[in-house]
Amino acid sequence: MGAADDPERIILHDDAYRYAFRRSRSARLAAEAAIEAVEAVEGSEAEDAERAGGPATADAGGRTNDGAPLAHDGERTRILLVAAARAALERFLPPSLPPRVQAGSDLHAALSALAPGEREFLLLHHWDGLAVGTAARASGQDAGGLPDIEAACARRLAEPAIDLAAVLASADPARAVSEEDLGRSHDALSPGAPSDADLPVEAPSPSPSTPPAEEPLDLSVEGSGSRRRRIRTTVGAACLLLIVVALVSALIPRRAAGPAEDTARLYDLAEVVAIVAASNVRPTVIDDEVRMLRGARVVQFLKGGETGRVLTVDVTGRSTLERTYGRSFFPPNQLMFLVQGEHGILAPIEGEDSVLTLVNRRVPEAATVTGDPAPLPDGLRDAIHAMPAGEIPLGTSGAPPGALDPAAVVGVRPPEGRDPQDLPGTLLGTFRIHAEDGQACVLFSFNDRAILLRWPEGFTAHERRQPGSSIDGDPATGRRVLTVLNDRGYPYVDDNRSTPFIRGVPAGERGECGGQELEVWDIAVDPGSTLLVY
Repeated sequence: MGAADDPERIILHDDAYRYAFRRSRSARLAAEAAIEAVEAVEGSEAEDAERAGGPATADAGGRTNDGAPLAHDGERTRILLVAAARAALERFLPPSLPPRVQAGSDLHAALSALAPGEREFLLLHHWDGLAVGTAARASGQDAGGLPDIEAACARRLAEPAIDLAAVLASADPARAVSEEDLGRSHDALSPGAPSDADLPVEAPSPSPSTPPAEEPLDLSVEGSGSRRRRIRTTVGAACLLLIVVALVSALIPRRAAGPAEDTARLYDLAEVVAIVAASNVRPTVIDDEVRMLRGARVVQFLKGGETGRVLTVDVTGRSTLERTYGRSFFPPNQLMFLVQGEHGILAPIEGEDSVLTLVNRRVPEAATVTGDPAPLPDGLRDAIHAMPAGEIPLGTSGAPPGALDPAAVVGVRPPEGRDPQDLPGTLLGTFRIHAEDGQACVLFSFNDRAILLRWPEGFTAHERRQPGSSIDGDPATGRRVLTVLNDRGYPYVDDNRSTPFIRGVPAGERGECGGQELEVWDIAVDPGSTLLVY
């Protein structure tokens, strides 16, 4: 059922969207967290219904077939929705980061002084409308501690007798969320994007024994510092390559395999390699035997596979979560190396690390179940295109953030001890972001000089709505602004943002941006950093 036909899903989605927007002030992150939260709730309900002996159906009075209220009406659903939205956000924002509010520095300082769990308890009650007991359970706090938390927050505000509830209500970032924002995010709930509740639970038809031919990948791990290339080849050339590899392997001693070689070996052994979204595991009886099947929604096929959007994977005998350790119960995306198992169903290759967590879709980066980094061969990394929808590619250097040793400064470095933002406007440089034909570029101009910036790997661009308030205090529609997103997907700098200087090194190249031919510089950026100050 599509989002427009299902008011229950709309309610869940909008609650989760507002929750995430309040804490991130990012429409993109709020939309992503809302979709994951809805899928988490629906997956949990599907499991509950299956354990009860069949799908839950509601009558006109809002009761299920066994007389129980619908799960959407329960406290458990609200807690699960909040937990899933919070887990989605924490992949990008540390839980210790207080939300940005526009009601002045006093409220921001008061919220920053609270412990993360206490702050979450306070905001779940005042912003998200949860009852005190529900908010306490959702944040892991003692319900009786709310008055003390409110008092500690109020003491840090300027007026001693201030109405804290009114202050928080007036500073609620969700007041800036428009129906247009919610409508754009609703599109992801359409039938074209199936949720876990839509995944098959019956015994599946066997997957084809011979997957369709896939584009070969260069999985060489030597020369990892060079620019990665995708190699297209014909069947005849592939056969010749195999003969050469066999001869080389026979004549030259092999060195010990490293982590990337292990992943390359899994790729060669697999019949299907795919990036799949998080999904639920469901017991299914096949030939009088209970098998644990996962209906995995496909983000991208990398080898073999079917044309459909859902893969049925037999994970019997494996961890039912198989994810990196963390606070997120639902892993973002997984990289699976699959072969035909018994009963004709795809299953992960026996052994370790045939299911990896894709912890960064932009770079991309993968991790093992235990949380250790899992290096990917260059060819495989180059083939992964799982960048979140709505983001725009930027020119990158291929080096990770923090890898550049800056040798020069463009702009004016302020004297030691002086705030850069206190410099006169004539001493500030400006970022200009241009987007055209699905590609973005950024230039930095200072004192009539402009350079084209090349970013670290994992940086992208995005058009977002910048929230604000009108003179009478009502939420404004905001303006559209192009933003550079850092390696964690969080805004790094906006178009037309000023700063005294940037650090970087000339790349020795020239490029075009905004109709100008400019000198190219690699900008020096720290991991997870931002130039935005609110």
